[in-house]
Amino acid sequence: VVMPPPRRQTSSPPARESRQPMPYEELAKLASSVVMLQVFDDQNQCYKTGSGVLINGSGYILTNFHVAAGGRYYGVLLEEETEVFYTNELIKYNQDLDLAILRMEKRRAPIPIYRGPEPLVRGQKVVAIGSPLGLFNTVSDGIISGFRTVGRRSMLQFTAPTSHGSSGGALLDVYGNLIGVITAGFDDGQNLNLAVDYQSILEFARGLL
Repeated sequence: VVMPPPRRQTSSPPARESRQPMPYEELAKLASSVVMLQVFDDQNQCYKTGSGVLINGSGYILTNFHVAAGGRYYGVLLEEETEVFYTNELIKYNQDLDLAILRMEKRRAPIPIYRGPEPLVRGQKVVAIGSPLGLFNTVSDGIISGFRTVGRRSMLQFTAPTSHGSSGGALLDVYGNLIGVITAGFDDGQNLNLAVDYQSILEFARGLL
């Protein structure tokens, strides 16, 4: 009996290849899902500010632990809103990963977290959105310049300019996916910035996405 030749398995191309990169003007519109955070103490004084990213449609805000730490309650500033929204709901945090999740009552469309299938690569373009020095939802661009491990954290090193207050903000790929949470920069260097990567975010936020 002559058997027919086996059928060739063909795989679908990765989803990323079937899409077109978003122009910067469209990526900048995702700032509507990035917030500025005011952190208040027991005397109702705002003593620091930072940034956060909405990660689901129920008002969950991803930020850095070092932004949320020590706060009695938080003010949330959203684009196209004149009202400041307040919350004292610190849902979850992990000091080792430097990540925290707050929840507010206001609803807003989330930014999707990158899930592959292709790994991130050095040299690919990124966009950062945050509130450096209190300048609400500043947008900048750059590239991934390296991959670092700091303690338990898998970090992306990137060149998009950031400053104090950018912490907790969004690092996006050109398809509008959240690939990192902006965490730190080196004051003695130029555009040497770090973000907690999407794999750590997915691990931390499991069950809330």
